[in-house]
Amino acid sequence: MGSTRTKIEQDIWQLFVDGEMMTNARWPNALWSDKTVFSNKYWAKSAASSTRGKMVDSGAKNLAGSGLDVAGAMAILNIGSFNTFTAIVKSHTPGQNLFTYDDTFGAIKFKPSFNQYFLEDKLEFLDNAGEWFYDKSTKTVYVKTMDGKSPEGRIRGKVQTYAFTISNCQHLHFKQLTFFGTTIKARPAHRRDVINGLSFHSINFNFPSYSKRMLGDTAPPRWTIIDPSRGHSFQLINSTFYGTDGLALQYSGDGALLQNNLFEYNDWSVAIMRSKSGGFGTVISNGINDQFIRNTLRFNGASAGFRPSGRNPVVKLNHIHHQCWGVLQHDGAGVQFQIGAQTNALSQNNWVHSSPKYGLRFDGQPPRVGRNGTMKENVVWKCGGIMVKGEFHSVLNNLAFDKRNDKSGDQQGSGCSLCVLKFVRSNPVEINKQSVVLRNAADVANGGKRKRPRGTHPLAGKLVQFNIAGNVQQEVVDANNLDFRPRKDSSYNKDKVGPYRYNPSSKYYWIPGRQLYKASTPVPPHHSTTVKSDRDAVMWLNAFGASIHHVYFGTNKATVADATPTAPEHQAKITSEGNVHYLTESLNPGSTYYWRVDAEIDDTTTYKGDVWSFQTE
Repeated sequence: MGSTRTKIEQDIWQLFVDGEMMTNARWPNALWSDKTVFSNKYWAKSAASSTRGKMVDSGAKNLAGSGLDVAGAMAILNIGSFNTFTAIVKSHTPGQNLFTYDDTFGAIKFKPSFNQYFLEDKLEFLDNAGEWFYDKSTKTVYVKTMDGKSPEGRIRGKVQTYAFTISNCQHLHFKQLTFFGTTIKARPAHRRDVINGLSFHSINFNFPSYSKRMLGDTAPPRWTIIDPSRGHSFQLINSTFYGTDGLALQYSGDGALLQNNLFEYNDWSVAIMRSKSGGFGTVISNGINDQFIRNTLRFNGASAGFRPSGRNPVVKLNHIHHQCWGVLQHDGAGVQFQIGAQTNALSQNNWVHSSPKYGLRFDGQPPRVGRNGTMKENVVWKCGGIMVKGEFHSVLNNLAFDKRNDKSGDQQGSGCSLCVLKFVRSNPVEINKQSVVLRNAADVANGGKRKRPRGTHPLAGKLVQFNIAGNVQQEVVDANNLDFRPRKDSSYNKDKVGPYRYNPSSKYYWIPGRQLYKASTPVPPHHSTTVKSDRDAVMWLNAFGASIHHVYFGTNKATVADATPTAPEHQAKITSEGNVHYLTESLNPGSTYYWRVDAEIDDTTTYKGDVWSFQTE
């Protein structure tokens, strides 16, 4: 399959065909279109013999056997754990399994056997449908379309990053806009500039940032930046960030509110720094008094999801999953609180799951540790669990189970899904001596590894009571189907352990994440085939701004889809914040059920819900 080429007048560094981003010509091959760019299975691996400035390929992807001359290519190098850099390949001989590059990255955490890389931006790499290349010297664009034909329809090339540059204004409001291939930078240009009262509501940022690697530039991408004047704040409400190369958002301020936003499929190269740093993430905050509430982060590449650094953050009702899902970097967490951010931090009512990284993490080690943070009523599963380092913390009523994390991660616990450490590795200074650890439930809970005698420390803290370790799934209604209510006979009930209470008549079940214009996040999940026939209720996440929800339920998909409030499938009218409907009849084993929840915004506006289904065992 050949490539299509054409000459243009202006340099571009990102290409779209019919709205679909083309992937920079690369080796080993991976594509944006099928999201293989997010998986380290499509990165080449470093041999243990690699040194700073010299990458020795492990042979797994066979650089030597490729026959390519990679000199002059852009090398994306994950060689510093959670630090990834871009460098130009200085020298390489075809048939060899090593190349050299300039190492100017500082005192990085260099562990050759964990390192990985990929190469891009040479015409020789253009061999895969969905790739493109731009020859800056001749101003020629080459592209291999997905169907092998000459591209038709709308073709776009990126020529700018910032559509708006804001440096001195007050009470500026953006609402109901879509940015494509461009974004916003708000930062005072001069000492006397004032930026205050910015608000962004219902904004779609599609492919807002991208690196200039195609032009031979090793600098990180320019991403969305909102940095108000010192002491001022901004609001970001009901907006989306999709398809960034680099951070989705970097911000500061005093009292910023980020609520009901979606961050999805961002940062697949994770090449976001020039020199060693403490790491970045999908969203990073340099502000204080943050309110990061009811946001969804999913399928993002960076090792950390939300990374606050200033005091007093409130991180509440967020749904974070598949963070760093393809292990493009090492270390990290869904929410990684920097040392300063642990001061009076509140992490409450979050779901974090399905990631090779930790779910929630208070980081640091003596003599620099965080203090006075609270992790309360969170559910963390299918990830590295909850990691608590520091002092004077409160760890209350969390649920953590099914620990999973990559082998290169910070494995200081011993299989613990709830890890409240007594020591940080070999550091002799004890931590968490004054922390409070109460009413948590976990399959494995401990205070980290110890050498003598070999084993683990118990959970650290001055007050450690009513915590239950054991089989979590036996104690809750149906963890596999997102129902974390304790069973009627659960041992959690006596001392009110965990984040949910047993209440057979409660009308509310907290579900985190971004609310849509219609009902979402069904419990049990759509298409589940593992629902128990003794299920008593269905739950959902209410629609954004809706005050009434109508529930339809039945065994026939068509009649549920077409039902009106007068039909027999109409089961209930739920008002206020209620989001639980108790089933009036018992379910039959081996049966399929269909249900729908409509959202009534006002007397004239109702959003019809999707038809969901589940199958009983």
